[in-house]
Amino acid sequence: MSKRLINGLWKAEKEKIYGSLPRKKMSLESLLETPTFTIRNNQISEVNRIDLDYLCEILPSSLWGELYLPLIFQKRKQLYILLGAQLEKWIVEKILDLTTTSPLLLDIFTPRHDYFVYHYQRVQKTIPTLVFLTFAIDSQR
Repeated sequence: MSKRLINGLWKAEKEKIYGSLPRKKMSLESLLETPTFTIRNNQISEVNRIDLDYLCEILPSSLWGELYLPLIFQKRKQLYILLGAQLEKWIVEKILDLTTTSPLLLDIFTPRHDYFVYHYQRVQKTIPTLVFLTFAIDSQR
């Protein structure tokens, strides 16, 4: 096979895997201001108002502009890794009833790319239209 054909196949596979991811994340505050509640990706993903209301209940209004949605998880083998900062980690912990601390005490801009979640399905069931899943491509194969 030619190198050009292999590169074309690789590009098509990556588009298939990552095609559902959003083009850009939006803050909770800006999602609430839009009349249609949509996040743009290759298709248009509509966000359920119930999911937004749930996040508004558990998060103080002063932090609505700091939470960027959707929450993106990366699956590696049997682990789901949350891609985001401390505030996204706090939201997932709150959904899973693993935290009692206030989000106002967090350093919300510190990136956290090593937060492992075993109960991804529970987060997905709680706010289904605000959670996206991507897969890690193993470059060692």
